[in-house]
Amino acid sequence: MRKINLKIENIIHKYLLNEASSEDLDLLSNWIIKEDNEAIFENQVKTHLEITMAMNEPNTDKIKKELFKRIKRDKNKRVVNLMMKYAAVLVLLLSFGYFYDQHDQIDYHTTESNKLVPKVEQITITLDDGTVEELSPAENKEIRKADGTLIGSQDHSKLTYSKTAKAEELVYNTLNVPYGKRFDVVLSDGTHIYLNSGTTLRYPVNFVKKENRTVFLKGEAYFDVAKDAGRPFVVNTNGVDVKVLGTKFNVSNYAEDTSINTVLVEGSVELYKNSEQYGKDRNPLLLKPGFKARWDRSNNEIGTENVDTRLYTAWIEGKLIFRNTSFLKIRRTLERKYNVTIKNSNSVLDEQLFDATFDIETIGEVLESFNKSFAIDYSIINNEVIIE
Repeated sequence: MRKINLKIENIIHKYLLNEASSEDLDLLSNWIIKEDNEAIFENQVKTHLEITMAMNEPNTDKIKKELFKRIKRDKNKRVVNLMMKYAAVLVLLLSFGYFYDQHDQIDYHTTESNKLVPKVEQITITLDDGTVEELSPAENKEIRKADGTLIGSQDHSKLTYSKTAKAEELVYNTLNVPYGKRFDVVLSDGTHIYLNSGTTLRYPVNFVKKENRTVFLKGEAYFDVAKDAGRPFVVNTNGVDVKVLGTKFNVSNYAEDTSINTVLVEGSVELYKNSEQYGKDRNPLLLKPGFKARWDRSNNEIGTENVDTRLYTAWIEGKLIFRNTSFLKIRRTLERKYNVTIKNSNSVLDEQLFDATFDIETIGEVLESFNKSFAIDYSIINNEVIIE
C-alpha cells in the first residue's frame, strides 16, 4: 500500500479526535477521492478504532451515536452556507462497516409490509429485424441474426461483436440498459463502450467504408474509441455531436437533465451542434483532456470548464462521487442507479449542495446516511421514497 502523506495522516487523526478545522475537512475530502486513497483511509480508521477498543473497550453503538452527534452539531454551525463538508468522510466510515455491524438492527423507515424494493428490469437488445432479446449479466450466449449468422457473443456483462470485413450498408442493433443495471459493448471496430443505468445506444453491427463511425446515445456512456484515422467516430446526441479519431471520454445525455455533458479523459474531441450541418462552415469546439463541455438545452450554448474527470467516470467502477452537487441531481442519480423513485416536496433541499461518496451501499444504507448525517427525514409509501 502507498505510504500516506504525513500532513494527511495528521488531518485524519485530528478528525477522529474532533479537532479538524473546516480547511482540514476540505483537504481530506479532496484527498479521499484520488486513486488508492480510500484504502489508505480505511486502514487509518481501522487502526485508530483497534487502539481505542483495546484501551477502553468501548460500546460500538455509543461510538456511532457520538460520531453522528458530532457531525450534526458541526453541520448546524454552518447551516448558512449549506455546504456539507463531512459527507465524503462519513459515508466512507459507514461503508467500511466500522460503525455498523452488518447484522445490526437498522431502521430504514419501513415495516415488513412496506419495504423499499428496487424494481428489476431486463437489459434488452433489438436486432435489425426487430427481434428483441433479453440479456442477463449472469449468462453467456451467442447473438445471431434471424438467418443464424453469428454477429457477437455475450460474456456476462459484456457483449462483443465479431470483427468482420467492412460492410456495404449499415445494419443497426440497439442496446437498452434500464435503471439499476450497467452493461458493456465492444463494437466490431474494437471500440469499448460502458453503458450506465437508463441508457439506450443504437450502433451499426459493422461500419461502412469511408464513412464516419456514428452511434446514437440517450443516457450516459464512457467511450474507449479504437483508432481509425480514415473514419472518425461520432457520438450523436439530441443536442451535440462528439467527433473523435481515438480517445477516452464520457458523455451524459439524460432527457431529464438540463444539459448534455462531455468530459474528456484522454486524447481530443470536437463538438458540433446538431442544428448545424457538416461542412467547412462548421466551427467545432475542441476539447482538451481534463475539461468538460456543457451544452445547455435552454439556450443551445456550449461552455467548458476544467474538472476532476474521476468524478464523472467513477460510475464505471460502481461508485458515485458527488462534490458540491445539488440534492436534486443526487436523487436523480440514485433513482437511476438503484431503479427506485425518490419524491421530494422540499424545493429548498433540492438546491442544497452536498459532498458524498458511495460504493457498495444498498439504497437503504444510502438513504439512512443522509438521514443520520444531514437530518433528511423520509418515509416509504407504496414502494416510493417520500421526502417532505
